[in-house]
Amino acid sequence: MSYVFIWNNETYHYFSTVKYFIGFIVFFVSHLTKSQLVCDFQIMNDTVICGPSEVLLWQKGIHLGKSKWLGSNFTSSDTLPITSAYIDQTMTFYATNRVLDPINLIENGNFENGNEGFTSMYDLSCINAMMPPGSYCINNKTNIYWPLWNSCIDHTYKDGTGLMYVTDGAPVINEHIWCQSIDVESNTDYAFSTWITSVISTEPAILQFTINNKEIGSSFTASENECEWNEFFEIWNSGLNTSAEICITNENTAVNGNDFAMDDISFQKVCYHIDSVTIEVIDTFDFNLNQDTSICPGDIILLKPDTVFNNDFNYRWDTGESTSQISISDIGIHTLTITHNVSGCAKSKSVNISSIDTPVSQLINDTTVCLSINNGVELYAGEAKWIKWTHPNGTDSSKTFIATEPGYYEVILSNGENCAITDRITVENFCATDLFVPNSFTPNGDFINDTFGAKATATYYYHLQIFNRMGKIIFETYDLNQKWTGENSPEGAYVFWIDYHQASRETGKLEEKNKVGTVLLIR
Repeated sequence: MSYVFIWNNETYHYFSTVKYFIGFIVFFVSHLTKSQLVCDFQIMNDTVICGPSEVLLWQKGIHLGKSKWLGSNFTSSDTLPITSAYIDQTMTFYATNRVLDPINLIENGNFENGNEGFTSMYDLSCINAMMPPGSYCINNKTNIYWPLWNSCIDHTYKDGTGLMYVTDGAPVINEHIWCQSIDVESNTDYAFSTWITSVISTEPAILQFTINNKEIGSSFTASENECEWNEFFEIWNSGLNTSAEICITNENTAVNGNDFAMDDISFQKVCYHIDSVTIEVIDTFDFNLNQDTSICPGDIILLKPDTVFNNDFNYRWDTGESTSQISISDIGIHTLTITHNVSGCAKSKSVNISSIDTPVSQLINDTTVCLSINNGVELYAGEAKWIKWTHPNGTDSSKTFIATEPGYYEVILSNGENCAITDRITVENFCATDLFVPNSFTPNGDFINDTFGAKATATYYYHLQIFNRMGKIIFETYDLNQKWTGENSPEGAYVFWIDYHQASRETGKLEEKNKVGTVLLIR
């Protein structure tokens, strides 16, 4: 709970305990012109953030009361010096506060020099166990003057070694229990403050600040809690005054009680401070890199973002380069990080560069075949992105090509500029007048040249035998249409023997003939 008091002479009353404020001094911006102090006050630096977010706003200093932050669509309501705000666009905040000059104008305000630097209408009396009303003593103990008084320690050091003003208050109002005269600057605000504790709970002290015999604010009452130090202060404007007699006056008329201790009296200039901080919101930026792609060995690819950034941004590639684009030939994942120079806002994107395999030619070796009987020979290039045949009749781009003419055949297989191979084959045409036997076959299940056997326009007797390397017959037939499939036989050369009878074209008579040779089985 807060209590706010406003008077025409621009003074305010404020009471607090050590740990809890129960009052707040109203802040007037008009006071900004009254003090030229360089306050011990700090505010956060201008800040740049990466997109909309919650931001902590802070200020540091010796605060009198609570701080306030003002911004577009944002006002902190008597908050503590630290608050937070959600910021989605660049915004300037103004921090208003009241802080104390660290110099205390009071001489011996903590009484560590004893009974010096002040005057009092009370008598100095340090008689143990019988301090009379209207007297005081400067000591580090309170319970030695009356048996019922509690043993309180000083406020300054809080360890029992420091001195304090200990008094048995008299039931007479308007008596100055403490006074000191000081020089002041005209038209300047000052904070007058003291700490009070009751040494017995009966009829706590009621005190009043006065300056030049004028009451400053309202009277204040000590807490009933014994040995609990409470601070009381007022704000006073010096007006035309250049000197001030500042006093603390008794206002308690109770005969019993009014026993208390006082410590750490201060009189300090007040600084009314306003400062600003700008929170710049960097618009969320984004970009894309090249799509994942594949290159051939030796290929060079240009990597670059799809967005052009100004000089407020810098580039950093995983290669260490800091240009907006790079040329690379290395396989792998490449990353670009773009960073805003001021805010440090950064975003990274990666692209995966993989390798393209060089094609493998599946072209058979040079071959001799009777093109008319076989309707040509099938040539299979292999797998590739681009295929180009060059042959006696021109060019072709199919994977499989039927060679119907003898000659030189060349094929280029390519998966890219540096992923290409060239292969060649020579096809010879040979057709015997009586019987044609191929020199190779490829039993791969493509129904092209899958079997081995003789071909002839006509024969009256036919006997084919296939031998392995050991001379063992592994295949035998008397049927011209029955072919050897090469089943269960390894790749390699095999000897064949053919006995056949065929009519002579010249005489028309049957002639006994035979052929011996080798055939190449290709897997």
